[in-house]
Amino acid sequence: MMYRSLFFVGALSIFSMYACRKEKSLEGIITDFHCGYAPYSTGSSFTYQYTNSSGDTSQYSLLVSGDTTINGYRYSILNDGYSDQFIRCDNGSYFLYEQALSLPDYQLEAGDRLFLHDSYSEGATWSDTINVTISGVEQTGLLQYHMLAQQTTHTVLGKEYKNVIVVRQDAAVLVGETLYPAGTIATYYYALGIGYIETVSPTDTIRLMNYTIR
Repeated sequence: MMYRSLFFVGALSIFSMYACRKEKSLEGIITDFHCGYAPYSTGSSFTYQYTNSSGDTSQYSLLVSGDTTINGYRYSILNDGYSDQFIRCDNGSYFLYEQALSLPDYQLEAGDRLFLHDSYSEGATWSDTINVTISGVEQTGLLQYHMLAQQTTHTVLGKEYKNVIVVRQDAAVLVGETLYPAGTIATYYYALGIGYIETVSPTDTIRLMNYTIR
């Protein structure tokens, strides 16, 4: 599954046609955890269980192989054995760098994807607009994030995690000045000191099985 390893932005499976950077935020600010939800030091590894809608399961691992600089920002490199993904945190805001993609009649711009604010309070929201050109026609999508819980307790595969942030990601398509909701993409769970621990979506789930922090 191409987007399985891109665990932070499940909307890529629906809006892989869009990319750009425009972020809005609102609601309150709480404690600054100093990027504790992305402890991606070199040599750390994370193994996940993927389950599809039919109940079939598989496993994959992410290894932090090092870091790199993109556009002046430092990113951790996470590799699933096939491809790299790039994660960074800046003062409690977490980004996935999406690389450019160019196919016949399809162009996707490179750019950051803001998937988490660790200091936002429960009820906070933010959004990203993402743009793509298909057959010469520009299209716009909207990713909407909702902070469902902050500093909660959550159990994954029998293991209890504390200081968990829960974020729901919705999507919509903007045509002219009219917004057409596309439904909920997924709900994501992040644990302090560990990072991403679970995704629950209408089509599949991804759950952390074990991890090693170096």
